[in-house]
Amino acid sequence: MNISFVYPSFLFALSLLAIPVIVHLFDFRRFRKILFTNVGFLKELKEETTSSSRLKHLLVLLSRLLAVFFLVLAFSQPYIPAAGGAKLAASRVVSIYIDNSFSMDAVSREGTLLDVARTKAAEIASGFRPSDKFQLVTNNFDAAHQRLISREEFLSMLQDIKPAPYSRKISEILKRQKELLHTGISDERMGFLISDFQEKMVDPEQITADTTVDTYLLPLEAESVSNAFVDSVWLLSPVVKTGEPCQFMARIRNAGELDLESVPVSLFIDDVRRSVATATIPAGAYADIPLAFTPDKSGWLKGQVVISDNPITFDDTYYISLEVAEQLHVLCIRDKSENRYLKALFGEDPFFSYTDIGMYNIDYAQLQYQDLVVLSELPEYSSGLLSALKSYVDNGGSLVLIPDSVSGPVPPNTLLTELGLGTLSAMTESDEKTISLALEDPLFEGVFSETARQGQETDLPSVKRYYPENSVSSGAREVLMKLRSGASLLSRSSAGKGNVYVFAVPLSGTSTNLARHAVFVPVMYRIALLSRHHGPLAFRIGTDDQVTVSDVKLSGEPVFHLVKPGTGFDIIPSYRMFGNSVSIGMAGQVEEAGNYDLMLDNNKLAIVSYNYNRDESVMKFYSGDQLSSMAEVKHLNKIKTFDAGMAGIAASVTTMTSGIPLWKYCVILALVFLSVEVLLLKFMKG
Repeated sequence: MNISFVYPSFLFALSLLAIPVIVHLFDFRRFRKILFTNVGFLKELKEETTSSSRLKHLLVLLSRLLAVFFLVLAFSQPYIPAAGGAKLAASRVVSIYIDNSFSMDAVSREGTLLDVARTKAAEIASGFRPSDKFQLVTNNFDAAHQRLISREEFLSMLQDIKPAPYSRKISEILKRQKELLHTGISDERMGFLISDFQEKMVDPEQITADTTVDTYLLPLEAESVSNAFVDSVWLLSPVVKTGEPCQFMARIRNAGELDLESVPVSLFIDDVRRSVATATIPAGAYADIPLAFTPDKSGWLKGQVVISDNPITFDDTYYISLEVAEQLHVLCIRDKSENRYLKALFGEDPFFSYTDIGMYNIDYAQLQYQDLVVLSELPEYSSGLLSALKSYVDNGGSLVLIPDSVSGPVPPNTLLTELGLGTLSAMTESDEKTISLALEDPLFEGVFSETARQGQETDLPSVKRYYPENSVSSGAREVLMKLRSGASLLSRSSAGKGNVYVFAVPLSGTSTNLARHAVFVPVMYRIALLSRHHGPLAFRIGTDDQVTVSDVKLSGEPVFHLVKPGTGFDIIPSYRMFGNSVSIGMAGQVEEAGNYDLMLDNNKLAIVSYNYNRDESVMKFYSGDQLSSMAEVKHLNKIKTFDAGMAGIAASVTTMTSGIPLWKYCVILALVFLSVEVLLLKFMKG
């Protein structure tokens, strides 16, 4: 049997065994002679007494030697090493990670997994010595946890752990533990990870082996792994208008092992249920559910898509927000005479704020507040206009270019070149008819009947002269209306963050019947509607930290507030302006899902919706055997799966870290032999 010592230097104290030996070898007592008459009787008595005295002295000597021997051993703390023969550390630091992500709300026989994790962490700590130092790590990565604490303080901090909207990779957790474990001086460093070990958190390829830290994984398993959740929500309508139907699509995902039938799905707008549907979802699949409502007012609306599913509920509500447009701003820049076709289309509709302005009277600063800018047959483009239009498109603006009827150099080419798009060739004389439309493009949604979409002959615009494109655009270019020759009558190209629509013909004169054709009105109307960019319906906590709001006018020293009504939550975020947009930085201060009001001074600028990351919703986990296999394959020899066995966690930790301690037995034996000595001296004659 291999026996080791925590403090082997104490074994030098065994030299003290020489003291009782010396005492017993040399008898320093002085004797007086007493004369008796019967010498023979005394001689016989002396021999008997001497024999008894020697036995008593030897037994006392032996008991004293053994008492000193075991007392010295007790101070040197002997133990039988645990499996692997690791040396028992005189000082030790222990880091314990508790997964407090939302998936730990799953239920086991002993309660929620988070409750079980707290209990097991306390048992692990109880298996160490009170003198050992501890670190608590959770998904919050709190600064308060980045220090070494006593066992009592560690046990107290366990009670404060709450579910958090954060997910961490194993590599992140180990790095966090390592940062603190290597700051202190200790003989041994140990780490424990208590988690359900979802597949998304396990990244063995990112883990760097550390031979100085023994890490033990403690997998927890729930009784049921069923979970349905709202994965995402998106808007199908290109623009949301008062009094017109608006349709969302909600993706409901089934992350469980059983098929789900008739799952109720509800859409709430401003806390009022506006739409209800049901979803039937096979195990491991998803269903896209349409939800529609008709806005009855303009401005910002807050909404939620809600399902009912237990016991994991953090992902049953998906918060959204959107703005119902009150008006769309359309600016027409022309040479001399106004474009009567555009005025008839946009000028008479109160939904559009239509402005017609001459090319020499433009306030370039107003471009950034326009949803759509139409360049109507301009004979030239000044450098100032070129610069302003490029900035407008780069920041997400939509531009419609209608060329002028000229011979020689084509004026729009200066703008197209500035935007990095394909240029136009000189005007070509050719009678041609439009032969095809990109009917699947959102531009033509709802423009034609189903029979037209199925290929029935439709009367389309014709041209007598047009500008063919002569080079390839650097951006993504789509031909929306194609002539018989293959040339484009209307195309759309991406430039910067915006779109540029290019007509191949002027609308005035006799070059084409396009402006008088029935297709012109819905095409221009759809271009205007599609020019209104919707921001994201929602952001994800822990991922999206920047919120961009367009069409913002700032003056003086503005102060932004992000407020959650009814909760007392109120923060002042940072901001940065670019063009007519402002980027708001939340700095990770939003930790709760919901609808938030973004205030500028005392005015509501927007409603911003935040949702929890859906990574925690996927109920796929690694077992202890799988974790061990991955560690073995990646040669992570210091990472092992912890098995408490029948003895319990605390006892298993004690045995694992301390082996089988023998010092208590040594103390008991020392006391036993001291008692034997007392009994010998008191009751044994000699």
